[in-house]
Amino acid sequence: MEFTINLGKIPEGVKVDLQQKCNLDHKIKVKLYLSYFYNIRFFPTNLVPVSTAVWDPKWYHDNKGNDYRFFDKRGIYNGVRLEELNPSKVEAECIECKIKPDISKCGFIRNYSEYLDSLDFDSVMNKLHGLRGIMMDILGYEITPVIIVHEAPWNPCSERKPLIDWFTKHGVEIEELQIK
Repeated sequence: MEFTINLGKIPEGVKVDLQQKCNLDHKIKVKLYLSYFYNIRFFPTNLVPVSTAVWDPKWYHDNKGNDYRFFDKRGIYNGVRLEELNPSKVEAECIECKIKPDISKCGFIRNYSEYLDSLDFDSVMNKLHGLRGIMMDILGYEITPVIIVHEAPWNPCSERKPLIDWFTKHGVEIEELQIK
């Protein structure tokens, strides 16, 4: 299975060894955050949103299509996607959640968890480490990837819980980003 994380055009003058950046060991202590699109407007420049959504808001790509990445006026790098974590590959509609939120009965949550378990975790982490390395070359400082979903934390009908469980099961600390 091939994994891609599209960073868009790398600024002129920045030399990046993609092979070196993407073959890092995920056992290096890394902390990830999870958030949702609304919160990106409050991010400091050292946080890079990484969308897992089926459909991103148009502003996330500066209204120029899903392949467009850019630095917004505050210096936040927008438009990065990690397609492998995209729930579009999962079939199931959770009728229960629309009536009464109970994720233990949600077919989508169950199927998305199973889908995540089928992924090569090391490949996903190598992509996230590669993103960190490339952004370090571009910006000159360390960044932290923030996994982005559509739903707010208080909405139980989200891929948020399966993502947290999946990363945690593999020894990677991930928590909801607290915006102050």
